[in-house]
Amino acid sequence: MSLHIMYNHQCSKCEAFYIPYEKDIVCPNCGLNEEEPYDIVPDLAHSAKYQMDTMGFYTPVAWWTGSFGDYVALIIFQILDAYSDQEEKEFQEIAFEYCNNRTWGNQLYMKDHLRDLSYSVFLALNEKQNIDMEQAECL
Repeated sequence: MSLHIMYNHQCSKCEAFYIPYEKDIVCPNCGLNEEEPYDIVPDLAHSAKYQMDTMGFYTPVAWWTGSFGDYVALIIFQILDAYSDQEEKEFQEIAFEYCNNRTWGNQLYMKDHLRDLSYSVFLALNEKQNIDMEQAECL
């Protein structure tokens, strides 16, 4: 079982799919700054951690994409696994390479957006891991 993220968002101006995960994240296609961000980072980090804790890797063997949030999650899981498989390079370099080598079709505008979002998830995972380690040391 995996934890899915049922979230869909399209820009109100150009209808591009993206996730305004912080207040100043603008549509990567047209630049519109929408008023209501959705902080998806904790959800993505929780889903990634759950997957790693239960399976030992981030990318699920089977993944049903039921929303744009699920689509984004799968890409981020793949980036996290690419990083975990080598760890000689910095995370941002792996994310950059992954996003540059991916075929985006008519969603090329998503490349930098997902690279940046994946880094936010990576930081959240590391922060959670540090908190868990500190709590374990107190036991």
